Amino acid sequence: MKSNWRMTIAAIVFSMLAWASSMYISSAEPSDEAGSAKAEPAAEQPTNSATESPAQFANESQAAETLAMEMVAENESLALYFDAKTTEIAVKNKRDGSFWHSNPQGREQDSKASGINKSMLSSQLLLHFSDASGKPQQYNSFSQSVQYNQFEYKKLNDGIQITYTIGEKLRGLEQIPPVIGEKRFQTLILDKIKDDEGKKELLNRFKHNPEKQVYERWDAALNGMALKRTLAVFAEVGYNEEEMNVDREANSGGNAANQALFVLPVTYRLAGDQFVVHVSTESLDSKGYYLQTLAVLPYFGAAGTGQEGYMFVPDGSGSLIYLNNGKLDAAPYKDALYGIDATRFSRLKPLGGSPARLPVFGMKKDDTAFVAIIEDGDGIARVEADISGRTNSYNYVHSSYEINAFEPLTLSGAWTTQTVPKFQAKPYQGDITIRYGFLQGEAASYSGMASYYRTYLTEKHGLERVKGQGQTPFFVEIIGGVPKKKFFLGVPYNSYQPLTTFDQAQEILEDLQGDGIENIKLRYTGWFNGGIAHSSPSSISVDKKLGGKKGFAKLLNYTNRNGIEVYPDAAFMSVQDSWTFSPKKEASRTITGALANIYPYNPAGYFKETEGRTAYALSPKKLPDLINSFARSYGNLDASGLSLRDMGGELNSDFNAGHMITREETKRVVLEQLAKLAGSSKLMMSGGNAWALPYADHIVNAPLYNSGYNITDRGVPFYEIALHGYIDYAGEALNIADEQTMRHHVLKALETGANLNFTWFYAESSSVKGSEFDYLFSANYRNWIGEAKSAYDEVNAVLSGVQTQPIINHRMLEKGLYQTTYEDGTTVIVNYNDYAINVNGDAVESMGYLIGGERN
Repeated sequence: MKSNWRMTIAAIVFSMLAWASSMYISSAEPSDEAGSAKAEPAAEQPTNSATESPAQFANESQAAETLAMEMVAENESLALYFDAKTTEIAVKNKRDGSFWHSNPQGREQDSKASGINKSMLSSQLLLHFSDASGKPQQYNSFSQSVQYNQFEYKKLNDGIQITYTIGEKLRGLEQIPPVIGEKRFQTLILDKIKDDEGKKELLNRFKHNPEKQVYERWDAALNGMALKRTLAVFAEVGYNEEEMNVDREANSGGNAANQALFVLPVTYRLAGDQFVVHVSTESLDSKGYYLQTLAVLPYFGAAGTGQEGYMFVPDGSGSLIYLNNGKLDAAPYKDALYGIDATRFSRLKPLGGSPARLPVFGMKKDDTAFVAIIEDGDGIARVEADISGRTNSYNYVHSSYEINAFEPLTLSGAWTTQTVPKFQAKPYQGDITIRYGFLQGEAASYSGMASYYRTYLTEKHGLERVKGQGQTPFFVEIIGGVPKKKFFLGVPYNSYQPLTTFDQAQEILEDLQGDGIENIKLRYTGWFNGGIAHSSPSSISVDKKLGGKKGFAKLLNYTNRNGIEVYPDAAFMSVQDSWTFSPKKEASRTITGALANIYPYNPAGYFKETEGRTAYALSPKKLPDLINSFARSYGNLDASGLSLRDMGGELNSDFNAGHMITREETKRVVLEQLAKLAGSSKLMMSGGNAWALPYADHIVNAPLYNSGYNITDRGVPFYEIALHGYIDYAGEALNIADEQTMRHHVLKALETGANLNFTWFYAESSSVKGSEFDYLFSANYRNWIGEAKSAYDEVNAVLSGVQTQPIINHRMLEKGLYQTTYEDGTTVIVNYNDYAINVNGDAVESMGYLIGGERN
């Protein structure tokens, strides 16, 4: 009875608030198209009980019908609900009856959140922006749109579209210009007032200044009813915000009251078993203000303090953040997709060891989960996640998008120095699309999320199962030549240091095949145009010190006869400074207009080595011509494969004000060129970003580990689960990898289904000493071929039988003990601990593994 009494009182208060709001807040006007509906007055979010906690609300999976929501779309799998007062939505998964809300239910009772943090919990969009001076500001769709009733919505056949006007519209005295010219005052306003008394009354609200030939607003005479009548007159004659801006500019008043106003349409649709969110920034314009980042559905599916599970973020191979893990001393997770942009200046290398290569994030709470795939806008996206207890009582993961990037620009005068923000020439004007899928039961896990994403890749991008090759692939990178600084009479000069000639490369391959390794994938780096740091690939000159064109042809002939795939390596996204390349015409620019230099990082100090050779980020605008020129020359070499050093793993902007290209636009340019190259060559890629996967035959330097951010709890092989059986992959070269022992690498390969990868050269190790490539000091192949053979035999014995099989499950049995399950039933358990562990009666030895399961 007590609970019912409280609910009744709450309902009465809610109704009064809604009525009061309608008295002084104007209604948002809908469009005139069929199916439109009028937004009702804004009100505080209704709640079910004043005594229940956020965790209790989150645990109850409440039906959307009880939250005054209307079902606006439905299909066999899902139903979409909408609240016309708050604009929040909920998706019902019909397979298990679970509801996924855009905003936490019971958030009004969250004692942890207050002020702006509480209003953010009711928002579907979060905006960070600044004015021209760089002063940071933030808006959210609840406080600056819903509460002002500045939104309209339109029902669709399969969903609903909501258009938010975010920011306070002009509502009072600021709607009247401080100064207006005599002629404009006469023609735009007075001449349109038919009533002489009306004209007289209006003139009493302004002071005429004949000397300046203007009318000046008389603020003391504009209050109460006088202000309302004046506003009504201005509205009646059609004097609008555009006209006011003209008068303000003409009379040094600036734009209309300096109000930041952003109009953003958000569309929610049901597509089969998926929920699709679309935001368009195509017509985004707020003069004098720069929208920097836009977060979309930041609290969708947020989990309360009483729920168990984790958030998945795409850091490296994948990371889990346990719900309510208490790591409040750690920074929230925030990482851009696809790594760093070479045009964004930074002297320091990011400490995160592995870029986020897949545009996927997710949430598991109890026995349900969602997985989100960013379809459009991933080039400018970042994934963010945080735990309960910091600013509110919820765990949440979402994506945000960089609409306007900026860099600090230092202006120096005779006596002073000033730093101001420099923004990109135009904002991102395009689509943002996020596709949500829902999982339940055993599938509600990171393995289930990865399997869902794999199905998405096969259905949308046509990924196909690999064909059995007998042995598992053995990836080996052979270094041809490197630049090296030498001295003559104390004067430095650049020379070419051959490390592996074509004849020597053949000798290495013969040694491998002599040891029984047949399925070799050779990546030959540093074979043309001056070695590993080659000049522009617009034309090809095979390095003579390696054997020239004839020696290269001889190597190709040998590999063709022996079933070895060769992938000569080339870089296209960055170009070395040389006479064949014009940086001023062909390089990308930074936001401040400087040439986008690319310097090697010092591995000891994580800073850029600005002395020595210089490379530049190629403008994406120039990439098609470069690829066309390269392809013509490369076609004469009769090589069937090509290794792309950077086109599958890097994404750069060009902030040249004359032809600015965002990362999202660069992605589209690169995709067109990959399709072109894939038409004539098999492609090996380094890194393997998601957008390149449809064109990749092999991936090296795939992420096998996460970056170990403090907020995360453990790494998972999400990347490998998604790709195994569809694309052959290997991690970084084992012999130059950091810290880990070969035994650890073998176990990692068995756990993740990864192939082995090595980087070798033929010359003595001392050949690279004193060069910027001295990190290759341990890459002499004689030091490794025996150990490589032993490691390969062990990995091949386990993985050769499952190389065509998808991974359907991965789980941690206990700390340091992991089980991987393949589609045919094969299981692999690896033990990284320094002690044996018994699993179902079988011992898994220290740093050992156990093969089980029954293959179908």
